[in-house]
Amino acid sequence: MIELSVVPPQAAAVCATFLEQAPPGLVTGLHLRGGIGFGEWVPGQSDVDFVATLSRRPTGDDLAGLRAAHEKVAAAHPEEHFDGPHVLAPDLALDPRTIPDVPCVMHQRFEDESPVHDSVVAWHELARHGITVAGPPIADLAIWTSDEALTRFTRDNLDTYWRRNAEALEAMPHEGEPEEACCYCVLGVARLHHLLVTGEMTTKSAAGRWGLTYYPERFHRVLREALQVREGIPEGGGSEYLDDRAARGRDTADFTAYVVEQGTVRGT
Repeated sequence: MIELSVVPPQAAAVCATFLEQAPPGLVTGLHLRGGIGFGEWVPGQSDVDFVATLSRRPTGDDLAGLRAAHEKVAAAHPEEHFDGPHVLAPDLALDPRTIPDVPCVMHQRFEDESPVHDSVVAWHELARHGITVAGPPIADLAIWTSDEALTRFTRDNLDTYWRRNAEALEAMPHEGEPEEACCYCVLGVARLHHLLVTGEMTTKSAAGRWGLTYYPERFHRVLREALQVREGIPEGGGSEYLDDRAARGRDTADFTAYVVEQGTVRGT
């Protein structure tokens, strides 16, 4: 049963549509993770991140039914991204990097077989901050966690994906000028670094607010900018870079590179 007190109405409606359209008897549980689990969900920006459990490894007919269900979700809720894997409940007790590829949907694109996106993060968010919409409570699922694996996965993410982004921004700082790019990069790396520094997972906005207390003052302007974009201030409304988009690009590039260095073995 959906707890409307903690699930935003838009997200609850998406979940209800999926459960109504899924093949009968196939979906045994639907659990939410991501920002919703932390109490932060920004309409128009946040995805509805889920993990669904199935009664069996899906057959061809099951896959067709799941695909159709997600097509119905996308048609009924075109503004929402309902993203996640469909696994067996016993899979949750394993390191997700060891389970077979499973049906996944990402940004309204359904794949019959795929590795679980951000799997280590997904399992930890689900175990520690997940919300049950249907099926057994999170506490009954015996979800695998490992602080060591989560730390290593997070550091590797900074040292690979985000280092490539930092290097691209250094070469082309104009790529960091748009508000969306500033928000994505600044809060994305801050959230990962927050875990490495504090040992705790958090949301993008909370990481940005933490960053204002942790990072050198020269980065506070771009942190405030990213938070304003994230929290829904209209373009140009209250921006500290209104007359200097190039400076926003440079600051986004500088902050991303700084956090990558600080959060990896090459950093301090």
